[in-house]
Amino acid sequence: MATPDEATENASAASVLGTEIALTAALRALIKAHPHPTLLADEFVQQRQFSQAQLEASSLHEKALQRFELTWALILHKDPAQEVRLVSEL
Repeated sequence: MATPDEATENASAASVLGTEIALTAALRALIKAHPHPTLLADEFVQQRQFSQAQLEASSLHEKALQRFELTWALILHKDPAQEVRLVSEL
């Protein structure tokens, strides 16, 4: 049986994961419906670089970077119905 601290940690992790999955699903829907996918892809590259630099400069950067990469992977999930490449080669 889990301790109270473990139970709280598990519930918190589940809550964060549920929120993350819901938000990434909403973003994927917006991406698919965007009228200018090339401009969107360029903006994604810029925003990702800016956000990653902020995380790398923070004191919690390693764990935050892991979650950052996971979230980007969820957002940019390869959907066979999506014809547009949303991330340019870096």
